[in-house]
Amino acid sequence: MPRKTWSHSGETDLGPMTCLPLTPDRFHDMEVVFGDRGVARNCFCMHWRRPDGGFGDERDNRDRFADVAAEGRPPGLIGYVEENPVGWVQVGPRHEFPTLDRSRLLKRVDQIEPWSINCFVVRTGYRKRGVGAGLLTAAIAFAKHEGADVIEAYPVDGPRSSAVDYFTGTLSMFDEHGFVELIRRNDSRPIVRLTV
Repeated sequence: MPRKTWSHSGETDLGPMTCLPLTPDRFHDMEVVFGDRGVARNCFCMHWRRPDGGFGDERDNRDRFADVAAEGRPPGLIGYVEENPVGWVQVGPRHEFPTLDRSRLLKRVDQIEPWSINCFVVRTGYRKRGVGAGLLTAAIAFAKHEGADVIEAYPVDGPRSSAVDYFTGTLSMFDEHGFVELIRRNDSRPIVRLTV
């Protein structure tokens, strides 16, 4: 008997949004969310996954992430409104994101092994309508479903110059879910946690 697919539904200003795990058959929907060009399309959520010394090949980040999506546990969630893909959130165990430990601002605080919510992409035309907040709610539920005891995030706190600057989410989003600030190594980038 096949395992029931995990899903999460919630309200946005656009109407109900259903979030589903990214699987290879949904990879095209992630491409739709990321668009044809821009920072999200170039990064393709590989920034935090970059190993020490780089990737060592000439492959495109899209192809690298397609491999991630095809192997093991889903690396994040796609949000759908009326069956249209409108957003993406990356969520997984912190050890899958080695760039965090190389960051002066986001390096480990202690020896706890949290799950990490570290990237939001909302499709052009759907921003500022509650999609990001809905993706966060779903990411917390997914991490709990997958056995997370602690969830960590790295939101921005303060003004930014463009939508790209908000790819890790805003502090207010996480405050609303009970995340607690652990440390702030500069004025605008705290590390926050939620015990689930």
